[in-house]
Amino acid sequence: MSVAIPYLCDIGQLADKLAREFATLPYEEFAEDTEKIESAVMRLVIMKEGWTWLPSEIRQELVPIDWRAVTGKWDWQARRHVGIDSKELWETIVWRLPEMSRKVEELLKGRE
Repeated sequence: MSVAIPYLCDIGQLADKLAREFATLPYEEFAEDTEKIESAVMRLVIMKEGWTWLPSEIRQELVPIDWRAVTGKWDWQARRHVGIDSKELWETIVWRLPEMSRKVEELLKGRE
C-alpha cells in the first residue's frame, strides 16, 4: 500500500479539483468549450497514469471509469486528443469523480 499512497493522493486531488471546477457547468456549455475539454482530458490522463500504477486490489475499490471514452487517443498530426465522448467525460467529472475522491479519502485514512 505504501507505494500506492502518492498515486492515490494525486488521483484524489485531481478528482476533487476537476469535480469542483466543473460541478456547476452545464453540459451544453462544457461541450462547446474545447479548452475546458482539453484541460479536463489532460488531468484525466494524469489520473489514468497513476491508476495504472495502483495494485489491482486498490483499483477494484475505486469508482470504475471508462478511461478510453474520457481521454480518447492522442492524434500526433492534429496535436490533440480525438475520440472523446464529451457526454461521458462531463458525466465522469460531475458524477464519478466526487465519489472517487471520497473513496480515495477512505483508503488513505490512517495509512499515510
